[in-house]
Amino acid sequence: MLSEQYRQRLANEYRYAVTRIQQEGQPVRKLFYFSVFFGEAQRVLNFEWNRDLALIYTVTLHAHTQINAAMQSPGLMQLPIDWTAIYDNLTLAASDLAAYLEKAKNGRGEQLCQILGRLAEIAYIVSGNGIYLHGRGSFKF
Repeated sequence: MLSEQYRQRLANEYRYAVTRIQQEGQPVRKLFYFSVFFGEAQRVLNFEWNRDLALIYTVTLHAHTQINAAMQSPGLMQLPIDWTAIYDNLTLAASDLAAYLEKAKNGRGEQLCQILGRLAEIAYIVSGNGIYLHGRGSFKF
């Protein structure tokens, strides 16, 4: 895992972002605070390379990009997307990632993979095919 200095830095920034996501009522502001997850990961990567952190960066950036694109797509906005569930699950996964970094000492572990997997599902469910599969009941949160 990361050196203690950078792990703690990430944990603090992620916890602050989660608090702000929970406090915000507007989806665009929730997404703004979620951007801390990939932004801070990238800043730390500039000082200390870490494969797990590169994975966190990539998955959180992708989730942010997908959600942002769906929110701006008139066609997707006409489809049945449960935005409350999207943001509730995003907040939960963000909180879990902050908690993971608050207590993580060494190694990736199954827990990190589970958290990042949930973020990948959130990113997928706001795509056209994700909406279709969710509507069919193929996958749920």
